[in-house]
Amino acid sequence: METRMLGLEAAHTVHEIATWANDLIGKEVPGLPDYRVVRVIQFQLLSTHKGYDAMLLVEVAERPVDTTKQVAISAADIEVIEELTAAVGEPIPGEERFED
Repeated sequence: METRMLGLEAAHTVHEIATWANDLIGKEVPGLPDYRVVRVIQFQLLSTHKGYDAMLLVEVAERPVDTTKQVAISAADIEVIEELTAAVGEPIPGEERFED
């Protein structure tokens, strides 16, 4: 498990902090695009003359590599796929077929 400390300054209400913290879950960690927030482990609120500041300790997980954008089919691959799919259902030479 990896953790990160995040903070919010000058929130007007505790509700604003709670909404911000809940909205972090499942999203990218600010400043670390390869990580997402899994859960809030601990938080601390500080009352200031402007409202509230908050510190959150969050569990983070590395985002899996997106391989869907890395797949490319070459023209040769397409030809092989077309040959294989065209042959489906055709009799295999030398094989006996039994009809119902």
